[in-house]
Amino acid sequence: MAGRLSALRFSVMVVVVFLGVVASGVAAGADPKYEAAKKEGKVVWYVSMLDVDTAEQVGKAFEAKYPGVRVDVVRATAGVIYQRVLQESQTGVYPNDVFSSTEEGHYVALKGKGLLEQYVPVEANKIIQRFQGIDPENYYQVASVGLILITHNSGKVPPSEAPKTWKEFLDPKWKGKIGIGHPAFSGYVATWVLALTKLYGWQYFEALATQNPQIGRSINDTVTMLNAGERVVAAGPDLTTLKSKNKGNPVELVYPEDGAVLMTAPSAIMKRAPHPNAAKLFMDFMMSVEYSQVLAKNGGTPLRPEVTPPKGLRPLADVKLLRPTLEEIKTGIPEIIEKFRATFGV
Repeated sequence: MAGRLSALRFSVMVVVVFLGVVASGVAAGADPKYEAAKKEGKVVWYVSMLDVDTAEQVGKAFEAKYPGVRVDVVRATAGVIYQRVLQESQTGVYPNDVFSSTEEGHYVALKGKGLLEQYVPVEANKIIQRFQGIDPENYYQVASVGLILITHNSGKVPPSEAPKTWKEFLDPKWKGKIGIGHPAFSGYVATWVLALTKLYGWQYFEALATQNPQIGRSINDTVTMLNAGERVVAAGPDLTTLKSKNKGNPVELVYPEDGAVLMTAPSAIMKRAPHPNAAKLFMDFMMSVEYSQVLAKNGGTPLRPEVTPPKGLRPLADVKLLRPTLEEIKTGIPEIIEKFRATFGV
């Protein structure tokens, strides 16, 4: 009897060990992209939709989740990275895996040139519903959401005196005190200019030019202007401004009564990505809770509904939003860039 029990115990142990090995093998092979990505070793990410520090944090969070796959972050303004991609493709060089611009028109153009890869990321159906399926053909996905707001140096302009509408930028008291970015370099700024042109006509910017604004390149430059006291009011981004405020800098956000400009910044895999599996894994990561947690930690709107937005941001449902259509972005931005250069002389 004792011999039979011992034999039974041994048989059970063998089965348990076997099942454990099988289960382990299934778990290890559950995501073949990860195993293939580890062999590729890295993913190269061209990004304009986040500041350098936040983008680096995204890279570190990805590397923590997927050890053995490095993220090479290449950060520049939207116009610069887009031109870089075009120039590289014209010379037959394809070093970039994932492209994250702030201007949706870039993706329409790149798709038309056959430079983007179709891909539906894992958990793409779990982000906030209004941002799902931005491209019905799945060549690109929303990877960041932001607002362009009125911002100000709270040490020099009390909240009660800050502009409440974009129209108030034209008040003579703000002459020489306004900071903005440049639409030729920043997708955020280009969309803001387009949205306000639609709202008030080009005469708004002709009047704004007489206010002698300081013009940077990236919209993030406005945060630097306010922190330094070079300008006291600006058209600025919610994420970078709130992130700066949370570090103790004297900057504040104002939700314009005539509308905040909504930015939906996409990401896509390049058609000839040198690290295609790592690129797919990175796109998957952008749909994840961990990615949204990094956004929220840095003052950005999380894409996943289960991640709490940062303190200081209003729910989008409570904000009056301005957003040009895709067709308006595609056809209107090249025109307004030229008009901006002519009107502002830059």
